[in-house]
Amino acid sequence: MIHVKRRNVLVVAGIGLLLSLGSCGSDSGDVAPPTGPVSATVPGVGILPNHSSGTGFESVSESSTPDGIRQLTVGEVAVGPRLLLIGDSILAGLSRRYSNDACEALTPSGWQVSVEAEVGKPIDLGLSVVKKKLPQGFDAAVVFLGTNYGAKQDFYQETLNKILDELSPRPVIIFTVTEFKPIIKEVNMVIEEELRTRPNLWLIDWHEISKAPGILWNDKIHPSVQGNVVLLQELAKVLGTAPGAESGTCLKSEFTDDAPIANLPPVVGPIDTVPAGDNTEVPGETNSVVPEDSSTTTSTSIP
Repeated sequence: MIHVKRRNVLVVAGIGLLLSLGSCGSDSGDVAPPTGPVSATVPGVGILPNHSSGTGFESVSESSTPDGIRQLTVGEVAVGPRLLLIGDSILAGLSRRYSNDACEALTPSGWQVSVEAEVGKPIDLGLSVVKKKLPQGFDAAVVFLGTNYGAKQDFYQETLNKILDELSPRPVIIFTVTEFKPIIKEVNMVIEEELRTRPNLWLIDWHEISKAPGILWNDKIHPSVQGNVVLLQELAKVLGTAPGAESGTCLKSEFTDDAPIANLPPVVGPIDTVPAGDNTEVPGETNSVVPEDSSTTTSTSIP
């Protein structure tokens, strides 16, 4: 059993990562490297684990953190603005073929966002995504895979290891999963173990965040409208501003083969109608349409 002190958001950013990524510089040179000691906290969010003992997370006391120390975000260590989101239905609902919420939330900070997520898909979708998308050039990634767990912890761990190996040394934000049934705890145990050995990982503890009232839809798995807002707020906070001064862009999704699963939160049907190969920015056309309870189903028309 892996015992880890949980916080809503943990940032794992080792000095080795700073040295390796900092030597590459950024596209624009506008983002200065962190100066002085690195703080153990992200303001109002969480505490940085201490890896020095090699025996698990021994959280640094917030009271021991000097005032005025610069905080780390993914944008401060990434070498470019291209961001790859990899996930299942949780992220698929935020893609531009549905709500477009991910692009609307993240492009104002300069990120060039590609959401590659499919409804109902297990962990091995991530391997297909990284092998196809990484040659196109991406500087940071987000991984939210584990909702569709196949109850094979060894396979999940092996596949997640391969995905994270492919993404390394890019900064990667990884989400824990809502434990809507007891066996999902095995997913979060694997994720917590990965955090012990990979200094390029940032953690957003969705398992803890989703316990708050109103965060999940009535199936206790998928986020409500409020939950999607909170998810993207936490993601934007950890990402920070993308390197460079360019405006953000919403990139076309290539992985759109959603499984026909019943009892999903209703959303406006696919709106991703841009021709293949066109990576131009797409303006937001609708807002998320996810009912807060099963008795209310609303939708908005597409202009």
